[in-house]
Amino acid sequence: MREQYNFESDIKFLTGRGAIRNATVALSNIGCRRMMLICDENSVKHGRLKALLRRIGKDLNIVATYKKVQDVAMADDCDKALRLFKEKECDSIIALGQKSAIYVAKAVKVMIKDGVSFMSNYLDCAVNNISSDFVPLTVIPTYFSSGIEASNAVRVSCEDKSVIGIDTPFAQTNFIILDPSMCALLGKKRIASIGLNALAMAISSLTSRKSVNPMTKVYALDAITLLTDNFEPCLLYSGIRKYRYNVAFATMLAGCAYWSSPNIMLTKLADLICDISGADYRDVFNILFAKGVEKIEFKWEFDTYALVNLIGYNRYIDVTEGKKGGQIIKDCVNMYYAELQKYVKYPLSLADLGIDDETVKKAYDEFTSDGDVDKIRYAGKLLKD
Repeated sequence: MREQYNFESDIKFLTGRGAIRNATVALSNIGCRRMMLICDENSVKHGRLKALLRRIGKDLNIVATYKKVQDVAMADDCDKALRLFKEKECDSIIALGQKSAIYVAKAVKVMIKDGVSFMSNYLDCAVNNISSDFVPLTVIPTYFSSGIEASNAVRVSCEDKSVIGIDTPFAQTNFIILDPSMCALLGKKRIASIGLNALAMAISSLTSRKSVNPMTKVYALDAITLLTDNFEPCLLYSGIRKYRYNVAFATMLAGCAYWSSPNIMLTKLADLICDISGADYRDVFNILFAKGVEKIEFKWEFDTYALVNLIGYNRYIDVTEGKKGGQIIKDCVNMYYAELQKYVKYPLSLADLGIDDETVKKAYDEFTSDGDVDKIRYAGKLLKD
């Protein structure tokens, strides 16, 4: 097991074999005495919940379990989980599963801090930035990580189809536990989607025009290294847990880099298109990213020396002497996508996802409705040919 501490965003990572068992000591040390477990229905169905409970045994006192979260985080889930938290007098939260369960857990943490009883209140008001309440939040992904574990984002849907989106440091995860035993088997198309998402998040972090802290670059480069070294073996031998774990770890690091960098327009545009069309977020994000890489003029440069030394030489990273950093990134993305097509038929355009021109126009109009020049330019490059 490895422990890593991110001093930039105050998140502790526990990774590797035995990470779950060892986490019990860390959680006890920060005063987690009456814990609430929030998980999604898939984790229950596929035995991940039972596997987790076997590993922690009686070392953690889980007094409440909310296990009804489906694929989309709903405001009603947040309200019910909050009531259960209060009823059982819990003092901390564990989120187990996919991003919907993680969003619900983060929402409950924010609601407790604000003294709010209904998630729908955030449709009309912002998060209160003053608080003395601290509810430790631990996240245990049961699938390939989406990166949102390390974000401060909460995204919850209401019954009337409206979406509550908040971004606050009070939603921050305190512990991320990535144990190989929790990395579920997935099909090739899903592995491909997740691998592309990790690459997109990592490279987007490096290409941010604004200031990026050194830890963000380290996480991004580490993610690219892990991903490019393990992508093909994971597709070919997905039954081998080591490869699934390494790709999951790469995605988690990429998420840490992406969510700590100031490059968030891609996420907002992808979220908007998904809200309108119902398409898979990762697929939309990956398609927009690939299109953006081709159309962006890389007027700024990367530290090529760092790319060589941290990533090394492999089939995806062509670092030829004299080649500029922007071209290295473009070549990396093109080679990765070309390699992917050997193993799985993957959507390369929004039309491949069934997203028609009318939906694209609606997303463009809504995204640029505030008249922001940067948004208009950005959306124009990604949504208009």
